[in-house]
Amino acid sequence: MKLLCICPIGIGNYLLFYPAVEVLKACRPDLELHLLALRKAIREFADGDSLWSEIHVMDPTKIHGIHEKFAYIKHLASYNFDASLSYFPSNRWEYNLLPFLCRIKERYAFQYHLKRIESLSFLNNRLLPVDGTQHDLHQNIRLSSQFLHRDLHDRRLVFPTLFSQQDKTRAQDLLSGSLPVRIAIHPGSSIEHGMDAKRWDADRFGLLADRICEETGAEALIFGGPDELELKNTVASVMKQPHRCIDPIPLKLTSALISQCRLCLCNDSGLMHCAAVAGIPVAALFGPTDEHRNGPPGKGHLILRKKMDGYPLWTARNVGVRYIPKGCDPSSSLKALTVDDAWQMVKPWLETIFGT
Repeated sequence: MKLLCICPIGIGNYLLFYPAVEVLKACRPDLELHLLALRKAIREFADGDSLWSEIHVMDPTKIHGIHEKFAYIKHLASYNFDASLSYFPSNRWEYNLLPFLCRIKERYAFQYHLKRIESLSFLNNRLLPVDGTQHDLHQNIRLSSQFLHRDLHDRRLVFPTLFSQQDKTRAQDLLSGSLPVRIAIHPGSSIEHGMDAKRWDADRFGLLADRICEETGAEALIFGGPDELELKNTVASVMKQPHRCIDPIPLKLTSALISQCRLCLCNDSGLMHCAAVAGIPVAALFGPTDEHRNGPPGKGHLILRKKMDGYPLWTARNVGVRYIPKGCDPSSSLKALTVDDAWQMVKPWLETIFGT
């Protein structure tokens, strides 16, 4: 049986969808699993993983013109998939139209609370209601449960291997000469669909990182992509303790470097999930997004949030709709969080990590 597993856009989404797909193969070794990634970066993690029979990349921002799009759809349709599974969150018309145009008979997806007409969700014939109380990880496990017709809630979650031994060795070489204790800093996040509202002020990032380094004797490694150079430089400019800006590097090598750190300070981002999956304690800044829906997986993490009425704005109940009340700044709760506020939460958390 051949399945098309559709992954939402982000790296974090891939890491939160992977356990639900891995459990399909664990329960049904006969299944032939194909990954449909909507960004090329996802292929970096997926390449070489024995879970996937084949990886398909269809980045809607890179495919231009109706003829090119339909040529790719025709290509996918030629595989004659028996079923498709559109994992959470995928409340957009593209996710629902694609399996229909590929003539896939069994089309599994979520029944979202909003945009049921605009998102074309009615084109799916195996709908599962969204559970507004569940983390994205467990939403996805529920979809796999529906396909397998069995309860999977007590299954052990298996995440992908983030980097190779070669990546780890290279990371250790890159860190030659650095301090033995390191912390990872990521002041960025995706900016698609207004998601730059998830970013805490870069100056505050640097000042908080400085306090952590002073308290722990650590060196800060400041990460960010090619479009986050200014953010990294701003963080570095306010730091007095040892720090290094890491040049943009492949995601697997980035993950290997983060794995050599004692903790990670970051916004709600893909690197937050990479750190958590690598077993690194995470202190994550949350503002408009909901940590109960997509916070770092695992235990021992710290959520840094300024409690304010109306936040988080974007929850499992309004997926697909970036609703912002009139006159509301989605970054308000992050702007209200001071360095002193954050430090009061971080300091006792550090004691649990370092035993001080």
